[in-house]
Amino acid sequence: MAGYLVCAGGGEARLQEARIAGEADFYLPPVFRPLEIEVHGPLHPDLDYEQATDYRIVMPSSYVYVHMLALERTGLTDIADIVDRQYPFTMGSGVGIVRLLFDKMLGYYGSSIAETEAWGAKYETALMTSAEGIDSLESGRVDVGFTYASVPHPTYMGIDFDVRMLGISDPGLRELLETYGCSPAVIPAGAYPFVASDVPTVFAQESLVTRPDMPDDIVYEVCRAIFEHLDILVAAHPSSGLQLTPEGVTSAVALAEKLGQSYHPGALKFFRDKGWLS
Repeated sequence: MAGYLVCAGGGEARLQEARIAGEADFYLPPVFRPLEIEVHGPLHPDLDYEQATDYRIVMPSSYVYVHMLALERTGLTDIADIVDRQYPFTMGSGVGIVRLLFDKMLGYYGSSIAETEAWGAKYETALMTSAEGIDSLESGRVDVGFTYASVPHPTYMGIDFDVRMLGISDPGLRELLETYGCSPAVIPAGAYPFVASDVPTVFAQESLVTRPDMPDDIVYEVCRAIFEHLDILVAAHPSSGLQLTPEGVTSAVALAEKLGQSYHPGALKFFRDKGWLS
């Protein structure tokens, strides 16, 4: 769009700089906004990071689900089992937000990343939605993988070694994760070759967002243009097709309200004009 900066996913350092400078007009921010603030805020002690990177939602993009995989030989069943057994796992995961999310989950059971390291656990930096991440799991360099991704994620479709998906079923843990922007979900049986029955987990909503001061008419026109060419978007990113429907938009707006997040007025006007919101 002429005169506006649209930032795609990836290149997080560049996106952070643009957001702080007020130069990122439309972009996909990290999910788990409270954890983003906790991770990145201390890196910018001279500014109010939360205010400087504030945004308004334009439309839903896709759901990302917490995926926690463990090699069958570990015998692990869930995070509580890890803590109860003080299992000396080697985990592959990203750093920053995803690592902090795991630490919060350990904290629910009275543990922490530091404590797990004391009993022999190790953490490897590995993108578990990449072929390299899956290779590290298959080779045994890591025996646990932790990430969040769409379902089904293509990287996991070809897994043919003995691995299991660990569930998140504890009501108290799920309630805790809701404070970070998660909602209860299920990875259905058959989603992956190694998932024979439904696996309880949580998901977070990915969204296209904009600066709070973006003019309403610009946001309205962005929404109109996207929905007029939805076939192009869905061809490139099929999971978005499930979100960008009248029902998907209605659900996403309701979820945002529940989590205390705000949609941009220009987007809300577009959705109301379409008859999707009252």
